[in-house]
Amino acid sequence: MGMNPPATTELEAVCDKEFELVRDEAYENLDREVAGIRNHLASRGHAMSSVAGQSVLDGVMARYERVLAGFETTYLGKWRDSDRELTDSDEKWLRAKAMSVLQAEAQEAQSRCKSLLYEPSLSFQTWWQKAGPEARERNNKIFKKIEILKLQKAQKPTTKPAAPANKAAVNSPSSIWSLLHPTVVKLAKARFESGHYADAAEAVFKEVNDTVRKLVKNQTAKEYDGASLMHCAFSVANPILKLDDLGDETGRNIQVGYMQIFSGAMTGIRNPKAHANIEIDATRSIHFLFLASLLFFKIDERIP
Repeated sequence: MGMNPPATTELEAVCDKEFELVRDEAYENLDREVAGIRNHLASRGHAMSSVAGQSVLDGVMARYERVLAGFETTYLGKWRDSDRELTDSDEKWLRAKAMSVLQAEAQEAQSRCKSLLYEPSLSFQTWWQKAGPEARERNNKIFKKIEILKLQKAQKPTTKPAAPANKAAVNSPSSIWSLLHPTVVKLAKARFESGHYADAAEAVFKEVNDTVRKLVKNQTAKEYDGASLMHCAFSVANPILKLDDLGDETGRNIQVGYMQIFSGAMTGIRNPKAHANIEIDATRSIHFLFLASLLFFKIDERIP
């Protein structure tokens, strides 16, 4: 209340409903994912250690990044992805909306982290108390993006829309297949060139999951899958697949970043492709194939 209204109250209602949906999806199966992480750490004698606290905090913060991405898409996207003018009143409304919604979401992130780490001894209090302040710090990105959006909307368009991708270029082995990981080429090339673009993407991400699953099982004798598998495999505190020197902040950031990329690829790409009849075009399939290729190369480059 008291916020400057957007273009229409109907638009606000749409934004709110869409955000509610993506927010729920962002936290979907978090309990199961954290249970997998804690069971894995317990099997290694780290059930009540700082390793467990940091791993759960990292998991909650990874989900919070999806909440922020959902806010950006559902609210800022209404202007960013259209010709709608962003008036001063609209900008003030976006800022006020971000303040009210994301403050509440930061508190929710801390509550979730506390619930997931609750112990009568308060052993994990240090960790769950970090969730709220860290989430609020991450909220600042949204305000910076509103500022950038305002500047972008103030500029006159100077470029023409990109031309559709040239089909010959899309299908050219020299321009695509020679750049991709051999596993991606093996699984996707025939499917892609026969027009089965979604099937090509699904096949390579299933193989990413299976490759990591086998590596984790070889070391732990335990079965994990999807996002929980990736959090277990690339955990900063106790990694099975180490991608960089974890003795400094840069290395830890790289490890966390790729843990989130691997996990997000399972949740946002592999799972929808496997469980729903989603069709994609050749260009989007290429995007997915290059992402899968990067993940395979990172697995190959892991530190023994």
